[in-house]
Amino acid sequence: MNRRDFVKSMAIPGALAGLPESAMAQSTNNFKTKHVVLILNGNGARKREYYEREDVSPNMRRLAADGTVCVEDHNNTVSNHGYMFTELLSGIDFSVAAPRWPTMAHYLRKRYQDEATKYWYIQGISYYRQWRFHSKYYCTHPEYSTETFPLSLTMQNIFFEENKKPASQIAREQFPDMGVTEKEFKQLEEFIDAHLKAKDYNPALKRPFIPREPFYQEAQALHMIPKLLQTFKPRLVIFQQIGHDTGHGNGGFLLQDTGYQEYVKTAISTDEVTGHILDFVKNDPYFSQNTAIIVRPETGRDDEVNLYGEIHHSEGYYYTHRAASIFWGPDFRKGHVVKDVVNRLDMCKTVVKMLGGEAQYAKGSVRPMIFADHVGKLPAYEKETTTVG
Repeated sequence: MNRRDFVKSMAIPGALAGLPESAMAQSTNNFKTKHVVLILNGNGARKREYYEREDVSPNMRRLAADGTVCVEDHNNTVSNHGYMFTELLSGIDFSVAAPRWPTMAHYLRKRYQDEATKYWYIQGISYYRQWRFHSKYYCTHPEYSTETFPLSLTMQNIFFEENKKPASQIAREQFPDMGVTEKEFKQLEEFIDAHLKAKDYNPALKRPFIPREPFYQEAQALHMIPKLLQTFKPRLVIFQQIGHDTGHGNGGFLLQDTGYQEYVKTAISTDEVTGHILDFVKNDPYFSQNTAIIVRPETGRDDEVNLYGEIHHSEGYYYTHRAASIFWGPDFRKGHVVKDVVNRLDMCKTVVKMLGGEAQYAKGSVRPMIFADHVGKLPAYEKETTTVG
């Protein structure tokens, strides 16, 4: 489908919710999932590279083959990173990039009233969206205080060779004002100290990440996910990546590698370390029974690589607006492909519902078609006709 034809076809079924539900409602659907790893291979990653091409994404294809993939997961917003990120996490279509409304992590921590260490944002570098000191991190809704916030773990600020700070200082600097108890601070100090001493925060990959910022920190972030699972048994870990944005290239000036070449390298390395996470979960006696892995980019990228070897994310391209979301875990249908158009706002409600809560203010719908044993137990998927502005 070319760009012009795709623009003409943009009246699509989306998904919006009906009346708000209680955020404290008990789950009655008996989901097996107790832990979710949500990988947002962000800043624009086409399903062509991270799902369709076996030479680039064999591990993503393993996830999809043993799970469910929604191959027409629609984005209205494709060019504003802050909007895209907050839409996925909050289920609200945003006109500002600051998450005034609660995200899936806020809903769940308020639902269970439990430890901050059960909910994590994890990223490579500290200046991007979910970094807790940035206004875009905060939920400003009056019903959600800092005691409902997740933790934010940033590789750039902790795991590097020149770090001379003691783990106790790092923990106090990295995790303030998030309702962290003294017991949790001690556990966080021990976690950081153990991995600093062992120097096991860098993954061994056959096809390593590009050796500069932010790529090697994002490799560390993905590599640390099994260690977070083992230590804290979190309900929710959200990894958000920005490295795919190297596809924008060098502003019309050629480098030794073009933007597209570096973008593909990032996709290949991300796929490899995602395979490590999958193998850990599958081989662990505990997590193999109750852990889901979900992969969803913030948006796609253009159908075409430009004459400078750059690949952007612009309105009107099929691959930009239509991502694929991959769901792997004990509750999902096996080897199932959903070809109907679904909405990016669904992610918040779906994840929160699986983990026993209700996303009270989120739009979108829980996706009943992705689950194996919940036919008739979940409301029908709601669709709305919407257009891209």
